[in-house]
Amino acid sequence: MRTMIPVGQLSTDQLDRLREDIEFDLMTKAKKARPQTGNWICRQLLPWTDLALVGGPAAGVLTDFWGTQVLVASTALIYVNHQLQDDEFVGIYGLNIRDVNPSIIKVLFQTGAAASTYGAINVEQMYGQLIPEIVTPEYYYYPGGSTVYVQVIPDAVGKAVGADGVADHLILLGMMVKPAGEVLSL
Repeated sequence: MRTMIPVGQLSTDQLDRLREDIEFDLMTKAKKARPQTGNWICRQLLPWTDLALVGGPAAGVLTDFWGTQVLVASTALIYVNHQLQDDEFVGIYGLNIRDVNPSIIKVLFQTGAAASTYGAINVEQMYGQLIPEIVTPEYYYYPGGSTVYVQVIPDAVGKAVGADGVADHLILLGMMVKPAGEVLSL
């Protein structure tokens, strides 16, 4: 796994090519895993609709936005714990945080119930960038039927929720591939 790259260091063409390559790869994997399925679509990953975020006001079909609940000092918080359907394939290739004073310092991409860790990303270097967004060409792949399990670790201070009921707004940049024509909502 390469280190995350700040998007400010990449051109628009490089970012477009990255997303196109990941989309092609995800579609290829989905078609190979489920050849009986007809047409597939690839779209942006949605927080509640696709991942059923754990806890907080961001956890609901009418509040489909990225956000954590209270962050307790130096304590891992389960952000996503969601089993994909057999015909859903997810690739997460980056992070964005839209908070002025974020608390999250590490993000763990894992399999179900933290059985294995795909990657541990220290996000502190992202906070020193003009654009607080990082990507990597080697995305985290979750095949159909697997469990997307993501934990976040805050700093030694932690953070209470703000007026919107969210502590940090951590956005997982990714894509989902699923059969065309299916309803998006849960």
